[in-house]
Amino acid sequence: MTIWTPDLTPFEGPLYLKLVKAIEQAIADGALPPQTRLPTHRALADRLGVTVGTITRAYTEAERRGLLAARVGHGTWVRAAADPANEWVIRNEDNQRIELWQNLPVQLDRAAIIKPMLTELADGDLNGLLGYDKEAGRAPQRQLFVDWLAEQGIRGSEERLLFSHGAQHGIMLALLATGCVGETIFCEGLSYPGMLGNARQLKNQVMGLAMDEEGLIPAALEAACRQRRAKLLYLTPTLQNPTTATMSLARREEIVAIARRHDLLIVEDDVNGLLPEVSLPPLVNLAPERVIYLGSLAKIACGGLRVGFVLAPPALRNGFAQAMRLSSWMVSPLLIELACKLVSQHQIMPLIEQQRRVLARRGELLRHLLPGARWQPGSMHAWLPLPEPWRSQEFAEAANALDVGVASGEHFAAGQFAAPQGVRLSLSQPATDARVAEGLERLAGLLRAAPPTNPLL
Repeated sequence: MTIWTPDLTPFEGPLYLKLVKAIEQAIADGALPPQTRLPTHRALADRLGVTVGTITRAYTEAERRGLLAARVGHGTWVRAAADPANEWVIRNEDNQRIELWQNLPVQLDRAAIIKPMLTELADGDLNGLLGYDKEAGRAPQRQLFVDWLAEQGIRGSEERLLFSHGAQHGIMLALLATGCVGETIFCEGLSYPGMLGNARQLKNQVMGLAMDEEGLIPAALEAACRQRRAKLLYLTPTLQNPTTATMSLARREEIVAIARRHDLLIVEDDVNGLLPEVSLPPLVNLAPERVIYLGSLAKIACGGLRVGFVLAPPALRNGFAQAMRLSSWMVSPLLIELACKLVSQHQIMPLIEQQRRVLARRGELLRHLLPGARWQPGSMHAWLPLPEPWRSQEFAEAANALDVGVASGEHFAAGQFAAPQGVRLSLSQPATDARVAEGLERLAGLLRAAPPTNPLL
């Protein structure tokens, strides 16, 4: 335990906030390295000549801001600076462990669909598909995807589409193509860890904005645009990750209007957009001149196929082509052609329908076992708000001790955004409904048990 005693005189405000600011500065300066154990509530109160309640309030606020972590019986510690790119890895289940950790496609027999297509490719111009090709893919392949997207209500053109190695790669391409390296990015306060990891690698300043049940709050975006210059707004309007929020059409139109007023480009991550049975118009339909649309077959067809697609505004088309050449030159022509067969042979929508049915069953399990969780039809994941005095990381650790993997809300916190106390539950990852039910029952039992209390001494 450190004997750290802060000087509160340089700071303004109530005593507890002065202490929070001192903690924040000491962490930034390196005086309180990660994993440092802070003085007990009473010890620090005696040193500063304040009440124990003041220290408790300050530690609680610092914990809420993500600066500290408190564990029963272990005191209060400086939280390690987490890199989402390092922590966001695929975890495998075993006979005992149940993973509700990551949004992987529902396990289906995809091999029965893919195997005949591979045979067709082998009997065709296989050598031609094993060579180098254009960075955007072939024009007939792009047109095929544009026509399919049009059937799903997503407007584009062959000239604006290029293929990517999934939507994750599309995010990186968007940051490079727009020259956003080192720039400020606006996003929802809770956002996709893969984007946060990309932004960290490219030295972007991420600013998480306030949210409600529909996602990003327009007034928060308007205020941020007036206070700070940013190039990009990244968001997921449909089945937002991790909250499952879906924007109404009115909300989408309001967000687009603000982006136009402030000349803000939008990266629309629509990997979940085809999962609901009823979908709303994507942002790219409302503002094709400033929306970069990202989609992928990973969630809806085959994760291992790694074929995504980008609809880029015409002014950015060359920038995306250059970013593709620099990052990987191209997506494998063989994989693109296989994806085209999935589309042309009308096999994607049946896969989506199968996933919808599985997720609907698991959504009913969730409503029965964890009625406080938020879930929407088609969503691979749910958001579980935690009752006081649970903290998200503490709950994730307690669930882990029960061999259930969940994603702490802190994984999704963008920039300095104070993540609410909650965890994301991925209903799609376990192999069977029974495994999902067992995992949810363990979590329900954890919530019914006596929750932890933060020590005062």
